[in-house]
Amino acid sequence: MKSLTIRLAAGAGTLALLSSLLPIAHAQETAEENKLVIGTVTVTAQRREETLQSVPVTVTAFSGAEIELKGIDNVQSLIAATPGISMDAFPKTAPRPFIRGIGSGNQSGGADPSSVAFVDGVYLGRGPMLSVDIFDVERVEVLKGPQGTLWGKNVVGGAVHYITQKPVDEFQAKAQMTIADYGQKDARLVLNTPLSDALSTRLSLSSIKNDGFRTNLNDGGPLDDDERISGRFHALYDLSDQSSLLFSIDGTKDEAAGPARFNLGPNDYEDLDDPDTATPDSPGFLSRETWGTKLEYTSTALNWAEVTAYVSYRSLENSTQEDFDGTTPAGNAAAGFPLPGINVVMVEGAESVSAEARLATTFDGPFNFVVGGFALQDTIDRERESIIATQESSTNRYIARNVTDSIGLFVDGRYQVSDQWGVFGGIRLTDEQKEYSIRHQVGDRDTPTVDFTTFGDPGIADEQQWTWRAGTDYQLTPNVFLFGTVSTGFKSGAFEEQPGEDTARLATDPETVINYEVGAKTDFWGGRGRANVSLFHTEYSDLQTIQAVEDASLDVGLTTIVTDTGDATIEGIETEFQWLATDNLRFGLLYTYLDATFEHFVETDEILADGTRVLSDLSGNMLSRTPKNAASLSGIYRTDVYDWGALSMGVEVNYQSKIYDDNSNNEIESREPRTLLDAHITYEPTENVKLKLWGRNLTDEVYRAHQAEVAGGLFVQYGAPRQIGLTATLEF
Repeated sequence: MKSLTIRLAAGAGTLALLSSLLPIAHAQETAEENKLVIGTVTVTAQRREETLQSVPVTVTAFSGAEIELKGIDNVQSLIAATPGISMDAFPKTAPRPFIRGIGSGNQSGGADPSSVAFVDGVYLGRGPMLSVDIFDVERVEVLKGPQGTLWGKNVVGGAVHYITQKPVDEFQAKAQMTIADYGQKDARLVLNTPLSDALSTRLSLSSIKNDGFRTNLNDGGPLDDDERISGRFHALYDLSDQSSLLFSIDGTKDEAAGPARFNLGPNDYEDLDDPDTATPDSPGFLSRETWGTKLEYTSTALNWAEVTAYVSYRSLENSTQEDFDGTTPAGNAAAGFPLPGINVVMVEGAESVSAEARLATTFDGPFNFVVGGFALQDTIDRERESIIATQESSTNRYIARNVTDSIGLFVDGRYQVSDQWGVFGGIRLTDEQKEYSIRHQVGDRDTPTVDFTTFGDPGIADEQQWTWRAGTDYQLTPNVFLFGTVSTGFKSGAFEEQPGEDTARLATDPETVINYEVGAKTDFWGGRGRANVSLFHTEYSDLQTIQAVEDASLDVGLTTIVTDTGDATIEGIETEFQWLATDNLRFGLLYTYLDATFEHFVETDEILADGTRVLSDLSGNMLSRTPKNAASLSGIYRTDVYDWGALSMGVEVNYQSKIYDDNSNNEIESREPRTLLDAHITYEPTENVKLKLWGRNLTDEVYRAHQAEVAGGLFVQYGAPRQIGLTATLEF
């Protein structure tokens, strides 16, 4: 890999020299035109366009330009750049965010996320729907804390909202190519085409491929690889000067070998120095295809309000197989692991139909409001199987179907008491029903025995929940904005993915939350400084957790995924600082502190041969996947524009303190603090051409991305190693 890095660096210099010899097709820009700024960011956290500095919600927002500058191209890199968010990614194609310590690793078809994602306002209910390429986006908003009034179901911890670029009424084209270590070859293309005065289209295509960050020594094949193609198409038709129709369709397809796993038990549970090869004896794979379409109507024809209505359909086919122990039976025996091997198979198909209509008033007076309704039907078919290597002729398969019907009605209003002081509040009613059926098959694979089934007599969870928010804000000066809120959220009860016959029809109680938050958003030094600070206290009831426990009641002697609930309190601080030191030099700091503990929590430790659950009281423990401290420090320097062009250089350091991957706070299943260093140098010979030399994880830090302890073994998946690449972009 070092030789490729050298070639990339040399290639960057050569390309820069050649590009500087190209005729410059535009007049030299003045230094004034190339200044760095602390920009005004528009967000839609309250379902209407507002500036980030005047919205009474804690939001981390990235503009499209900043996303490209930082090299944020998928949900994993977005989360790394955003303190206060961590992620569970087992498997890699099914990422599940944890915002302020709240998320869900429960992949059951009868369970929902606690922190969710939206694309252009459309709810993504399953983890594999979230793993999309971040390319050709207008911005990404990360909403912190419960958003149960305006955003609805399952927005308990927060939300990630992708807003893609829409068609404009002029021709635009953009092509981008990337080469990097580990055989990375990416290509992206954007075409914006006005077809008439009323109709414009925008096409975005992306291909990402590498040879894997690690190698399978058994067959020489790749591990931790990527092979993904994505596409998105928008067609915007202006019905009149005040009304429009937007048709959208997008899709993503993955075919990869899957991750490398390492058993750290024989290494005293310490990390390996150079985990670049593994010896899985079973061929793993990640196969995912997800797509969706949407038709949206927007109109300001009423003159006193904007009306928005959409209907959307999304589909998912996702299947994975992973050699969870990461080696051969001989390797397991040498390591003292009592099982010859573990393979985990997951197959899922999902369809989601949703619709929403809302009206947002634009009165000149002091009172305005948003009112609307939302409807959703999710159908999920999911299978999960765990196989011991010597028992491949046997099966231990759970086959489930869940159908969720959800309806929500909401209203949220604001009254401007004076020029400086405003009050706001809202309420939402959600009526949701889940119908969950599951069948457990055991015995011979060709002629399995049905251990139990609830098909024909499913479990039912029928819930009606009110969520609300109330708050006030005060514009103390033109550059100081203060706010305080109380907000709530809920997530419906969950069914277990691997239940026993006695629990197969039982759902947990719904998860509920109330959040108290105060904040200040300030600009100072004539626009050269920015400091945003939020303090919050959050109380969770019936927080849903999952745990893999040893289950002696199973013939195959493996683990069972169980669901428990508890009450938790989370307190913390969210901060954002920016400093424009000169017209050419800008620094930024995002920092989050979290104190997340269980007030009351009893967890299943194991299941005995007779089905009895052994329990442990974990009250007072830290929540899993929740670092106390997380920070992102960045700096960027941009030169003035000269006859030869311009340069920009940037560095970003992302830090995360120690976290536990298990609510028992087992030191074995903990991740040590990690610091990732990224950097880039971009040369712009003209305003249409960019050449960027970039590096990720430049210190080549070895850090854990996922882990689980099974029968004395600790099976770890590592994050990406150092990678250096070159990206060329052409716009016209």
